[in-house]
Amino acid sequence: MPSVSTTQARINELSSIIHQYNHSYYCSIDSESSLLGCNDETYDSMVRELEELEKQNPEFRLEDSPTVHVRGEPNTAFPTRIHKTPMLSLGNIYSFDELFSWDADIQKRLGGQKPSYVCELKIDGVAVSLIYRNGFLEAGVTRGDGNQGEEITSNIKTISSLPLMIRDKRDLEVRGEVYLKRKNFNALNQQRAINGEPLFKNPRNSTAGSLRLLDSTETRRRKLDAFIYNIAEGGPQETHTGNLDYLGQLEFPVNRETKKADTIEEAVEYCRYWEEHKQELPYDIDGIVLKVNALKHHRQLGFTSSSPRWATAVKFSAEQAVSVLREVEIGVGRTGNLTPVAILEPVELNGTTVSRATLHNYDQVDRLNLHLGDHVTLEKGGEIIPKIVTVDPTLRSETAQKIEPPSKCPSCGSPAEHTAGDVEWRCPNKNCTAQQMEQILHFVSRRAMDIDTIGPALIEQLMDKRLLQNAADLYLLSHEDLSGLDRMGDKSADNVLTGIDKSRQCTLSQFIHALGITNVGEKTAGILAQHFGTLEKLMSAEGGDLETIEEIGPVTAENVFCFFRDPEQKQLIADFLARGVHPREEQILQISESPFTGKTVVLTGTLSEPREIWKKRLILAGAKVSSSVSSKTDYVLAGENAGSKLLKAEKLEVSVIDEGAAMNFLENEN
Repeated sequence: MPSVSTTQARINELSSIIHQYNHSYYCSIDSESSLLGCNDETYDSMVRELEELEKQNPEFRLEDSPTVHVRGEPNTAFPTRIHKTPMLSLGNIYSFDELFSWDADIQKRLGGQKPSYVCELKIDGVAVSLIYRNGFLEAGVTRGDGNQGEEITSNIKTISSLPLMIRDKRDLEVRGEVYLKRKNFNALNQQRAINGEPLFKNPRNSTAGSLRLLDSTETRRRKLDAFIYNIAEGGPQETHTGNLDYLGQLEFPVNRETKKADTIEEAVEYCRYWEEHKQELPYDIDGIVLKVNALKHHRQLGFTSSSPRWATAVKFSAEQAVSVLREVEIGVGRTGNLTPVAILEPVELNGTTVSRATLHNYDQVDRLNLHLGDHVTLEKGGEIIPKIVTVDPTLRSETAQKIEPPSKCPSCGSPAEHTAGDVEWRCPNKNCTAQQMEQILHFVSRRAMDIDTIGPALIEQLMDKRLLQNAADLYLLSHEDLSGLDRMGDKSADNVLTGIDKSRQCTLSQFIHALGITNVGEKTAGILAQHFGTLEKLMSAEGGDLETIEEIGPVTAENVFCFFRDPEQKQLIADFLARGVHPREEQILQISESPFTGKTVVLTGTLSEPREIWKKRLILAGAKVSSSVSSKTDYVLAGENAGSKLLKAEKLEVSVIDEGAAMNFLENEN
């Protein structure tokens, strides 16, 4: 059985990788950037592994776990707009066995009914939502993080296939995919080559960049296209096919290859056909989307926390390529983790040139039995760096050097440490330059202190000149210190100092997050700030005080308690305060008296509002929200399709209430 440290480390590792993938895929214009990630199939296997680990060890689940929340940031060049109906992602399926299992689960949830399906090509583009009011296109919004996206209406209006006005005057919100045909992509790259500009790697990447151009005239020149595949608001029909026909009548571009399948076997044949014939299309696809046809079944099946149960994406087999392992670099994280990265002979894979691959940790290196010079197979289904899936030992030289865990930190030379049962090797030196740099980068990052005028190059220069040893030293920098640096003029120096000075008036939650406490992400920092209100109260909190906070598990509570008892951390915080950093007090959550005060409530089934909203509502009413039903449970708040928790509540004779009854309790004290 894995040790506590091994399990916690694996949960932390998986959460970090999945968050990086989500941000790169959904929010970055340059999504084939140097950010380490994984292919689509590996991504889904990691999500499943993380879900299972969290299910078995709920006390280790991070507060900003990607299984609950997809993290992303809209581009600040455009205004943001909240989606009235969230733009959820789809679950992915990679084999027909999985597809048959998905169909069986659908039938089970529908009480044995066999649904018909709608089969659609999964266009490899950028998801958008179009909002029509009184027949006119009011707004075009990117997916963003699913809850809010960038309003790019002026660029959407340059897509000639999309109607700016429709005959029906009802309020209508439609969803679709913007893409670039291969011939237009090739023409765009030819022109960029003539102009001496860097070429786009693939059509999806160029589409994402085109939609975020501030000059709509340039967007128009790129000849984007779109397919509309769904109605989020205002659909007049009770079937998906009926609404697609309606969209076609209004002259929306609906993909003509869409097909209704009366059985899952027909859907499988559709998938087989297009996996073999996808190159015959004038645009790129990366799979097939299957949707249950009847909308009444959509309502009956409902949603998980991140995707609809009535739809799934069947992904095509991941592309592979063979390369040669030239060396292994070791990255040093802000907590001292030593992470191996494979440096490869450059190879073309899925439209991009690959020269790096993540190895995650040295357990993975050992499982692959990696040697320098090995011929390795890479696999990739998305736009980011792939992983090594197999090694061919038959091509290995007899003198090839086996990749071993590091004996020392590549930055400071300190002997590397490894705890039995742990997957990580670490640098124990808290003063390690690489660790300090990563800590400072975290401190100034957007989701922490948001000092956007400071980046890696500037931090490296300042550390080289011994002007910066930790994040608190930022608040000692002068104009004279900065103006003497490379590529740093007076105006740039002023901008840096202005950003630093502005950060002195941060929120408490920003400051807590910026400190880099283990397992304390942005969400947990906000919970701590709202609970304690001031930094002084948080720093003096006992372990028991921390464990009583809803959503703060014992491991996180221990990490927070130990952090604020560490003499070095206490001195660092004292330096921040002495140098003018004054985290603003935050309003402590006011718990009101209600019939829920002191009661334990369990949520189950599909609710009309997101669970997080109900959870916060109940906590503010004095309730303790639990994840499991027991004899100590006072109420079970049940939505549609409630399962085993409802059965257990009935067996234990626990009071079961619906949303209407819960709202009555909240609105009427008696």
